[in-house]
Amino acid sequence: MKSTLLIWFLLALVFPAMAESTNEERDLSSFFGNYSGAFVLLDAAHGHWLRYHPGLCRQRVTPCSTFKIPNSLISLETGVANGPDFSLPWDGTRYPIDSWNHDQTLRSAFSVSCLWFYQELARRVGRQRMNEFVTRIHYGNGDTSGGITNFWLSSSLTISPDEQVDFLRRLHARQLPFSARSVDILLDIMTVSRQGQIVYRGKTGTAGDPVKQIATRGWWVGSVSTPKGDYFFATCITGGDNPSGRTARQITEAILASLKILSAQN
Repeated sequence: MKSTLLIWFLLALVFPAMAESTNEERDLSSFFGNYSGAFVLLDAAHGHWLRYHPGLCRQRVTPCSTFKIPNSLISLETGVANGPDFSLPWDGTRYPIDSWNHDQTLRSAFSVSCLWFYQELARRVGRQRMNEFVTRIHYGNGDTSGGITNFWLSSSLTISPDEQVDFLRRLHARQLPFSARSVDILLDIMTVSRQGQIVYRGKTGTAGDPVKQIATRGWWVGSVSTPKGDYFFATCITGGDNPSGRTARQITEAILASLKILSAQN
């Protein structure tokens, strides 16, 4: 009996218990104004989840351009893109977003969320390889049946804010089936700002009405890496005036500043 207790005591010293996950619901409506939406934040160091509208945090919707995160990884891992400076020429088609109307690199296309560039990457990856990777990384419902250039655009693929955060957590923890090089390149092109030891990363996503040319849903997902640990977040908004990814980013940054995770300057 004494030897058994001693063994358990030694195991407890060598393998300390993981902190239990905790959940907090908070009213953040003052940050959202007239927008309807969800916000989820994971403090990974403490296993603490903070949510605004937990029901919406579990609801799967189109990822829009936030899928450029896994699309970049898959393109790098398959060799379709060979690095952040991998480039594709603009074919001369005029797009409503002027920053799309020139040659792009992986880095620039991610920054301006250039649709044609990522559609071409997806074509080159191909339906079979894309489906295999999306399934392996457990990304949302994993449904790529909506067409190789459109499945993430208000089509078959859907993901919840909770799942976005878990995907980002697994990405940073190197728990996805990608090489260290692919992950390092992605984390580099995702970087929004660096302030000392604090690294802020993110990606917008916007769904819209092509006829009325207005936004109908906006995403901002990403992470803040600090000396005390990593924070992962996802914001998804609808309704209001122009619920775009840019607006979702502004809401998120105001919340993160109020929580002292980001400085107000961001």
